[in-house]
Amino acid sequence: MDTENVRIFSSSPERYASVYGSPGSRVRFIGFFSIYSPFLLVVFVAGWLLSCAIPIEMSPVVAVILFFALIGVAWIAFNSAGERFEAFLKGARGEEIVARELALLPGGWDVFHGIARSGMEGVAGSGDFDHIVVGSDSMFIVETKNWEAPVTLERGVLKVLGRSPRRSPVAQVRKAGLDLANILKEVMPDGIAVTPIVCFASNGLTADRENVDDVCICNVRVLRKAIQESPKTPIDENKRQLILDILVKRMSF
Repeated sequence: MDTENVRIFSSSPERYASVYGSPGSRVRFIGFFSIYSPFLLVVFVAGWLLSCAIPIEMSPVVAVILFFALIGVAWIAFNSAGERFEAFLKGARGEEIVARELALLPGGWDVFHGIARSGMEGVAGSGDFDHIVVGSDSMFIVETKNWEAPVTLERGVLKVLGRSPRRSPVAQVRKAGLDLANILKEVMPDGIAVTPIVCFASNGLTADRENVDDVCICNVRVLRKAIQESPKTPIDENKRQLILDILVKRMSF
């Protein structure tokens, strides 16, 4: 695949990072599909079952009552679904904020957004890697969170508004790093060091930058600094190009 056809360049590509993909687009699609398509299926099946259960003609009054009852149920269901979809949109907006910051990395960096994951996890739930950053001597996987402040780190556990989230972002990004390394095995059979980062698009982390073992946790305002100051492990240029080719191909998944 010709990478030039899918690359989204900044206005000065020699000055800034090369950027691929559209941040948040897959999140929006998965959010809409997972929330609304089951509802439409239920409505269809309910209508079919109703036609089987009542094979007789009904009076116009009963039909009107049932119609408005269905409208009421549909309104409640759509309202609830709308709130959940808004959560997906909030996540997508967070990815866009982080993407704008990553685009300001200097030339020589390659930034990917929304690369498809492998297996069933790519079909349901976490459908993609939020952001992948490839340099000449380091590689990063960035998990974006758009949480309300304050976000604190207490004994290695992230908490938002004093409560632990249902899913640990630290565990999420570690898993994402392992998944990415597995995808790249064909060109890096001995493995590749992928630095996991949890980035808060809302700048809600009380301390701009923290670490939990191998995972960097930071606010978006210090994301570029965190990337550029991370330990370096030189990547062979030929293998680096193969990595870029694999990531570009996965954009069409």
